[in-house]
Amino acid sequence: MAKAKIELRNVNFTYQPTTPLAYQALRNINLKIADGAFTVLVGQTGSGKSTLVNLIDALTLPTSGQVIVNGRLINNQTSKREQELFRQKIGFVFQFPERQLFAQTVREDLAFGPQNLGWSQEKINKSIRKALETVQLSPTILKQSPFSLSGGQKRRVAIAGVLAMNPEVLILDEP
Repeated sequence: MAKAKIELRNVNFTYQPTTPLAYQALRNINLKIADGAFTVLVGQTGSGKSTLVNLIDALTLPTSGQVIVNGRLINNQTSKREQELFRQKIGFVFQFPERQLFAQTVREDLAFGPQNLGWSQEKINKSIRKALETVQLSPTILKQSPFSLSGGQKRRVAIAGVLAMNPEVLILDEP
């Protein structure tokens, strides 16, 4: 069996803990996802799917338990800085891509993540080309505004923007 790339150990998550509105969304979750695996989470609205992927991406921290991705540990003691460093290795495509797109051109949108990682322009350009090929979009789209694109094109540009950062893990929230 392949070594687990993602592992959750006794993970719990409570929204608004220590308040009268506390709601335990996840309880004692144990999960292993092997390197190279494709895993699909299926469940009713409100069943905790988005909460779970937000924990894997370190957008939120577990109330208790551990999230381990490629040997890196996230728990309720993880600092904001550690969360930011952790998220650099995980690509997350949100359910509504228009919330993820913000730049004036597709090129600027796709280059944003790699630029923030301090990559050279040559590496950024190569990464953008590869990401566009992966999502089957023509380079002619680079000069367009992402907001002038069709819904499907927006989704593919949002995915390409995440792929351009060459993540170790890719999470797609109903893309």
